[in-house]
Amino acid sequence: MHRALSRISLALAIAASMAAAALSPALADGDPYYSNGINPSGVRTPVPAPIPVAIEEAEWYFRGDFAAGFGGSPSVNVLGTNLVESIFGSSQYSQSFEPSFTGGAGVGYVWSPNWRTDFTVDVHSIMHTEQTGNGAVTFDGTAFPNGRAEDKTKMMSTILMLNAYYDFRTGSPWTPYLGAGLGFAVNQITQSYTESQDYYGVTASQRSTDVAFAAAAMVGVSYDFSSFWAIDVNYRFLHIGGSQVTLDDIDLPLSTVEIGDLNEHQIRAGFRFYVN
Repeated sequence: MHRALSRISLALAIAASMAAAALSPALADGDPYYSNGINPSGVRTPVPAPIPVAIEEAEWYFRGDFAAGFGGSPSVNVLGTNLVESIFGSSQYSQSFEPSFTGGAGVGYVWSPNWRTDFTVDVHSIMHTEQTGNGAVTFDGTAFPNGRAEDKTKMMSTILMLNAYYDFRTGSPWTPYLGAGLGFAVNQITQSYTESQDYYGVTASQRSTDVAFAAAAMVGVSYDFSSFWAIDVNYRFLHIGGSQVTLDDIDLPLSTVEIGDLNEHQIRAGFRFYVN
């Protein structure tokens, strides 16, 4: 009888040990929550998931660009008195409208992954047209065989423009885009006239500043070197309204030189620097 009770007691002890191990896995090694008695109460507490760190996209950027232009040959008209031809009856023209160069800078804002805008200021290189003539000149009844006259007009534009772009995201550093811009150009135009004979000469100059309409259309691609830097290469069609200057000098008849609209094809390259 005593042996039977001992065997029953042993069996109950073994069963109790097995049940305790099954009901308290938190106390066993390898528990996914706690092990080695770290949580002796046996209550499982899940480990909180890590909080994701938000990645802020840059919203503002600065840009700098340089462009070479071609195809822009505006018309040139002389209104009123043609000073050179009034003396010699004929003249020779020369023009320097292309190639041209434009450089500028701007600041932009990124509205969404596809849309951005920027404001740019560009300075167009000086263009000029020149009219010359030479030959015999009669002044106060006296003939001078070595007469010469030169009428030269120079024009330089500062272009201020608001541009909008649509970026085609490719999931890579390469981003093609389309863009358009509207604004105005501040045209500074200067006319200089020089007339000389053997013993007599006339020099006159006039400067005028006009504000004209400007517009552009762009297609290009950018490459992101990092989250801060990108290069930008594009084609731009640029339109600048024309201007005129009137030479008003007491010794000369009234003369106006008019330079027509400039429509130019440009290849531009530049960079963008992004800031948060």
